[in-house]
Amino acid sequence: MLNRSTQGRRRSFSPGISELFWCNDCNLPLLSERCSLCRQPGRRIPLSPPGDVRLCSPRGRELLRELFLHNWGAADFLDNRLILLNKIAGMDRRDQVILDGRHIATLWFDITEDRQRLDLEIAGAALLKERAKRNLVICHESLLKGHIKGKWLARDQIIGPLPSLEEGESLVLKIGKFSAVGTVRQRDDGPAIRIKDVTQSDFVLREGSFTQEMAVLANEDHLKRLEREALAEVRDYLSRNRLPVNISFSGGKDSLASLILAQKLLPRIEVLFINTGLEFPETVQYVRELCLRRKLRLHEIRAESDFFQQVKIFGPPAKDYRWCCKSNKLGPMTAFLAGQYPRGCVTIEGRRIFESFNRSAIKGVERNPYVPGQTMLSPIRDWRALEVMLYIHWNGELPNPLYQEDYERIGCWLCPASPQSELSRLRESHPDLYRQWISCLHQWREENGLDRRYIDWGFWRWRRHPPKMTEIAAAHGIDLARRGGSGEELSFQAVRGRSPCGLEYSIEATLSFPQNHPFSSVANALGILGRVKYEEDMGAALLRTESGRATIFANGHILVIAGRAEAEELLQRVVEVMLRVQMCTKCGICTKNCRQGAITLQDTLIVDQERCNHCGRCSRGCIAVNEAKRIYKELNKPAGPQIRSELMKLNGPLR
Repeated sequence: MLNRSTQGRRRSFSPGISELFWCNDCNLPLLSERCSLCRQPGRRIPLSPPGDVRLCSPRGRELLRELFLHNWGAADFLDNRLILLNKIAGMDRRDQVILDGRHIATLWFDITEDRQRLDLEIAGAALLKERAKRNLVICHESLLKGHIKGKWLARDQIIGPLPSLEEGESLVLKIGKFSAVGTVRQRDDGPAIRIKDVTQSDFVLREGSFTQEMAVLANEDHLKRLEREALAEVRDYLSRNRLPVNISFSGGKDSLASLILAQKLLPRIEVLFINTGLEFPETVQYVRELCLRRKLRLHEIRAESDFFQQVKIFGPPAKDYRWCCKSNKLGPMTAFLAGQYPRGCVTIEGRRIFESFNRSAIKGVERNPYVPGQTMLSPIRDWRALEVMLYIHWNGELPNPLYQEDYERIGCWLCPASPQSELSRLRESHPDLYRQWISCLHQWREENGLDRRYIDWGFWRWRRHPPKMTEIAAAHGIDLARRGGSGEELSFQAVRGRSPCGLEYSIEATLSFPQNHPFSSVANALGILGRVKYEEDMGAALLRTESGRATIFANGHILVIAGRAEAEELLQRVVEVMLRVQMCTKCGICTKNCRQGAITLQDTLIVDQERCNHCGRCSRGCIAVNEAKRIYKELNKPAGPQIRSELMKLNGPLR
């Protein structure tokens, strides 16, 4: 599906060091080896992988200035020059700070102290050796004898007063003509300084003012090549396509670059913007004004689901459990496309492989697995953030103003995929939104018997916590297990063996669960699995499938008769349907996935048994089904544990 002429020249995601250069003559970053201004080759600069380097924002520059002044009493060297940030692996925010092509510090967010911190690197020490007014330690030159790196600094090797020592703090060490970085570490006899790195090289700043506009000009040849290859790829696909084409625009930089590209081929392309109800107000305004200015037809697709009510059912969304994307994005998009493009469509969008590991395998052309009939084109999938931003400015466009405020992600303002540092930033930039979300999180925390730090330190952003987070929890005595508070319990017991007649395998089970909807709704929804006969007087539903049969009672008793493997599978599917009915958010994904038109939505899903062919497509992408699968897995453990129900009625108490 790709343009073969450009396929071989495109970079792919790699865990190796990314390629970036620096022009020594112009003192500007280069995206390729040769500078478009002076035509001279640049020097290669090392970047930690994956190398998605970006421009530092004005607010980011202010933050760096504050930290350098607080730590070392000097920050004038940041003025009138470009600063790059390269995101690297870490607990939360962690960026290499690059000035004049050299890594001077690492900026990171300390979740336990809720503050940004700077770790000095050796180039930063060389820069500060003659500038630092604080945390500067003058050392005897006798220290230079033998191996220095990794040594502990003895008190008698220090000239002059010793600064106050705070655990983890970076110090500038001046040892004759040498510069070194010292890190404060706690030892048995108290805080001490360990030498992290040392250099004899000086860091002399280039004089002059170095601007973003100059960086655009220095990379003009590279930007032209990027554009030419991306346009060729899109043009090649569209030449063989007969479906309508649109552009997905979130208001972020990546979708903006894609929009600029798309409009060069299709000047009147239609724009799709999903207003989840959780967008920054600046983003909504930006999208509307940009489409008006560029004379583009905007389809603002609004989510109808109430996110804050759904949190009461599913708990907060998490990095590894982003149910909100299905209810607030995929559901509305599916409904819109089914009405607007009944035969399908091609959507150009701005996903990039550098954004996350999960996106590292993005292809140029893909079918959307969650939205029927939608084909996705990703023309900038292997662009770095710096390429994206310079391309936008090269085309005379301005990105979302939130990027100026040191937000790296422009999406839902409470997204768990954002670092904890951005939630902290939200407290300053949008205090009302912050209070709304933090209040919701703490209410959920109290209901689940969790430590206050579970919210304040960002543990809520995972269902399964990574090792570093569990280490922090263990070190600070934070229990990560949800114990639950008041409310009904969800429990499950099952007995397996031969059926009463002795000829077939059977399972008798009892499922106790809060019921937000009457049993008649459950009986109806069981029609997804097979033919159902509902006996209202008996409070029972009789289900017959190709693999077996089941009787389900209103009191939660379930009898399944089938072969051993078939019975286990049927029991699971029955329980999942029972839970799905109670947790349905009415997002509409199931109705669009059903090709038979057998699913409608009222208080919960309704199944037309005459139309349903039991294909199971209605379960694809359903957040209630996904949650039901997780709950069943927990309930069906050998010990048969009771777990607190996460099923809560959207309006009013549980019945």
